[in-house]
Amino acid sequence: MSNVARYAKAIAKTGEGDRLAELMLEVAETTRQAPGCELYIVNRVPGEPDTIWITELWASQEDLDGALDVARASDDGLMGRVLEVVEAFERVDLEPVGGVGLQPRPAAGWTHVSVGGVTDHAPKFGLQDSQEMRMVTGPLGLERTGLSVQRVHAGQRHAFGHSHVNAEETYVILSGAGTLAVGSDEIAVTEGDAVRVGPTLTRAFEGGPDGIEFLAVGPRCPGDGAMHDGWWGD
Repeated sequence: MSNVARYAKAIAKTGEGDRLAELMLEVAETTRQAPGCELYIVNRVPGEPDTIWITELWASQEDLDGALDVARASDDGLMGRVLEVVEAFERVDLEPVGGVGLQPRPAAGWTHVSVGGVTDHAPKFGLQDSQEMRMVTGPLGLERTGLSVQRVHAGQRHAFGHSHVNAEETYVILSGAGTLAVGSDEIAVTEGDAVRVGPTLTRAFEGGPDGIEFLAVGPRCPGDGAMHDGWWGD
């Protein structure tokens, strides 16, 4: 794994902790679009108002060094303003080995598949009379995105509801119309609609007179989902 991480501790001059926190949040904003920046969190220490910790995760040492070079060359004076209020500074450089939230860098290049040629998994589970499920994540080689194209036949419901612990999911209606049950709510949806569903809520589709076909997309979080057989509404 080529990721690199860093913990940095900055102690502000007496009474300048709030100012230092504001400045480090400005630094964080400058890294938001920096190539390879996976994480940059500004932390306060309870009971130590002048102490700031920074948690960083980068795709590579080269990306981290490149971001520092850009910051030093910037003409907005941000680095100088930070140094004006810092009394002491220390850091620990780390080599990540794994854990929750540490994801592989997406592969370079591109992939192309025909969705119609992706295996329909519904027959495998005896669900072909009610729905189709084409899981596009694997065939496309997606590493951070979950993607599927699904169809619920006319007058049929999903054989199960499902929910996620942490992931939000978006559904885009490609054709047809029907009903999306989300928790205790039922939402009428039709072609061209998009619905976001947050974590923990159970959801399932019902096809209208012509059935409903939709795209489901969200972050790829293996082990994050749970199935609820026969569910339709709380």
